[in-house]
Amino acid sequence: MGRQEKIKKARRIACLSLLAKTSVFSVACNLPKGPIIWDVIPIEPNLDLIKEKLHQALAEYDAVALEGLAGTFRIGNETFRHRYVWRKLGLEGCSERVSDGAMLQETLERFLVKQAAEQLSAEIKDKRILFFCGLNRYGSADVLSRYSKHMLFGDMLYGFRLGIPILSFPAFVNTAKRLVRTVGRTPAHWFWPTARRSPPIMPRFRYYIRNADVIVGGITYFQRYMPDSLAGKTVFCNVHNDAEIELFAERGARYLVSLTPVVDGVFVPLAVLEAGLKLDASNRSTSDIENFYLGEIHRLALKPHIIDLQPEGSEDLALVELPQHAPEPLEPIKEVQLSPSKEVSKFCFVIHPLSFEYVARLQVMRALSHFVPARFLEDALAQVKPWPIGLVRGVVSATGAKAEGILYVIPMTSKAIMRFPPEFLYRRLLQVAEAAAGNGCQLMGLGAYTSVAGDAGLTVSQRSPIGVTSGNSYTVAATLLTLERAATRCGIDISRAHLLIIGATGSIGAICARMAAKRVGELSLVSPRPEKLLELRRIIEQDNPGMKTAINMSRYAGDFVGKADGIITTTSSVEPVVDIAALKPGCLVLDVARPPDIKADVAAQRDDVLVIESGEVKLPEGAEVTYNIGLPKGVIYACLAETLLLALDGRFGHFTLGREIEPAKVNLIAEIGQKHGFELANIHSFGAVVPDERFSRLAQINRERFGLANVPAAGTADV
Repeated sequence: MGRQEKIKKARRIACLSLLAKTSVFSVACNLPKGPIIWDVIPIEPNLDLIKEKLHQALAEYDAVALEGLAGTFRIGNETFRHRYVWRKLGLEGCSERVSDGAMLQETLERFLVKQAAEQLSAEIKDKRILFFCGLNRYGSADVLSRYSKHMLFGDMLYGFRLGIPILSFPAFVNTAKRLVRTVGRTPAHWFWPTARRSPPIMPRFRYYIRNADVIVGGITYFQRYMPDSLAGKTVFCNVHNDAEIELFAERGARYLVSLTPVVDGVFVPLAVLEAGLKLDASNRSTSDIENFYLGEIHRLALKPHIIDLQPEGSEDLALVELPQHAPEPLEPIKEVQLSPSKEVSKFCFVIHPLSFEYVARLQVMRALSHFVPARFLEDALAQVKPWPIGLVRGVVSATGAKAEGILYVIPMTSKAIMRFPPEFLYRRLLQVAEAAAGNGCQLMGLGAYTSVAGDAGLTVSQRSPIGVTSGNSYTVAATLLTLERAATRCGIDISRAHLLIIGATGSIGAICARMAAKRVGELSLVSPRPEKLLELRRIIEQDNPGMKTAINMSRYAGDFVGKADGIITTTSSVEPVVDIAALKPGCLVLDVARPPDIKADVAAQRDDVLVIESGEVKLPEGAEVTYNIGLPKGVIYACLAETLLLALDGRFGHFTLGREIEPAKVNLIAEIGQKHGFELANIHSFGAVVPDERFSRLAQINRERFGLANVPAAGTADV
C-alpha cells in the first residue's frame, strides 16, 4: 500500500524534450516535499507543434518542463525573456506552471560548477575555457572566471554561426545584455541548435574546440559540433545517460562534469527539477523562490557528478596482475624454437615492464638514466619493436594434452601505455601476433595493462592473424574461487555472509557482483556512479529471478565496511577507500585493485582481519617458464593460465575481449581448468603465503558467528 500511496500522491510533470530521441517514457524520484513522476515526451523543433503539445500537457499534468529550448535568461541579477519563444508558445498566463531550468541554472548549476572547479582546480586553473553558449550559462562563466582569465564564448560562433568569438569574460559581460535582446527578437532556430531541423555540418570552428582545455556546453552542442578527438580535455555538460557519457569517453575526454543533477540515482533534467520545486514553492515571490530553491538543494545534498573518463588506473585496471617480486632484466632469448610436433598446441603471451624500474635493468637504459629524464627514455624505448623474452614449455595437462608458448615483451611501461594513443599499442600487439604466427602460434594472450588499455583487445582481434584473449575471464574465476577458499579457511559461511564489493560498476567488480549474488546471504554494492549501480542491480535481478539475496547500494563504502564479513575492493582511488579500523573482527578482504587499495603497513594494524590478493595458478608438474615473471617457480598468473588452457583445449579462436565480461565465459574457462587439472596456488597476502596460524586466528573469531565446527586448515582447489 505504501508504494501505491506514494504513486498516487506524486506530482506529474510533462517534460517536452528536444533532446529525447525515443518514444515517451516515465521517470520518478523523491523530492523533499514528496515524489514526482515525469513523462519525457520527444518533440520536433517546430514551435507551432510545441505550442499545441504544451497546452495539451498543461491540461493533463501538474506542470510542464521545456528541455532544450530556453524561454528565459539570467544575466547577472536580471531576467530576460525570449520574446519570440514566449509569443509563439503563448506562455503569458501559464508561466508559473512552465519551467525551462533557467532559474536553477543560476543557483544549482553555479553550486555544482563551483564544487567541481574546486575538486578539479589543477585541470581548470589558468586553462583555456570554451563556452559553446554563454547566455544560458552566465552563472557558470562567472564562477569559472575566478579560476582562469583565458575564456572564449562561442555564442556568435555556434549560435548565430558567425565567425566572431568573444575573447574574455569582461567582453562577454559587456556584450551579453545586447546579445540576449537580439536573441529574444529572432526565431529560435537562428540561435539554438536544438531548434534547427537541418543535420549537423561538423565540426564547426574546430580550431576553438581543439585549442580549449575545458569546454562547457549542452549535449546538443557537443553532438553537433565536437570533433573526433577531445583528448585530455575537461568537459562540463548536461549528460542524461550512459550512452552520452560513453560518447565523451570514446572521444578521449579526461574529466566529465555532469551539469544534470542526480536524485535517487537518476539524472533529473534541470527543467524537470525546477518544475518539481516550483510546485512546492507556490505563492512565493521570486526572491523567496530562489531562497527556497537553495534550501531544497541543501536538503537534497546534491553534489557534482565528476567522472574520470581516462584515469591512469581505471576501475577496469583492477584486472591487471602485478608481480610479487621484481622480474629479470628484459634481455631477449637467443633462440626461439618450439616443438615441430602438431600434437603440441602453441601460443604466445605478451608482457611489458610495469615501471621505469624494470626498464632501467637494461644496461644501456641504466647508463642513460643518469642524465636523461625517465619519461624521455620510456617514450624512446616504446618505439622499439617487441621481442621474445622467454618460453613456457613442458606443459602436459591431466588429459594428456600438450602445449608450449613464447613470451614476448612490448617495451612500454604502464604509464607509456596509458599516455600513448591506443592505436600505438595496437600496432605493437599486431607485430607480436604476426611474429608469433610465423613461429607456429595460433593464440595470443594479453598480459598486464595490454589487456585493458584501449578497447581491451577488440580492435586487435579484428586485425590479428591468430586468436586473441585478454585472460580476464580466468582471472575472475580464480578471484572468486580464492574468495570462497579463503572464506572457508577463515570460518566464514559464504552462503550466509555479507559481501561488500567496492568499485562494483567496474569490469571486475560488476562480474564479481553478478556471479556472487546467489552465493552470499547479503550483497552490498558501492560505486561513485549511482546510475551504474541501479543498472547493475537490474542486471543481477534479471540474471537471478526469484533470488532471495538482499542487495544494498551506496556511493560510500563507509556505509557497509563495518558490517561486511567479506570485501572485494576493485577501485583505483588514490585515497583510502577502506577504513581498516572500521572492519569487524574476522573480516576477509580480497584486494584486487591496481594500485592496491590497502597498503601493507595499514593492514598490519589489524591482526584480526586478513587482506589477501587475487588467485594465481599452479603450472602442471614438469612445466616451466624460462623467464622470471615475478612469481614463485611453478606459479603463473590467471591471465597466462587462460591462454595456456585455451591452447591445451584446442580453442584457437578469440575468447575474452572487451570490458564486459560475461558469466558464461567465466564458467566455461573454469570448467576447462578443472578438465585439465589446474589448481590455485597458495593464497598470498602482500606477496607472502598466508600461514595456517593466520587462518586459524580468523576461524576462531568467525566459528561462533557462523556456527561452523570444523574449518579446513590448508589445501588447494581446482579452478
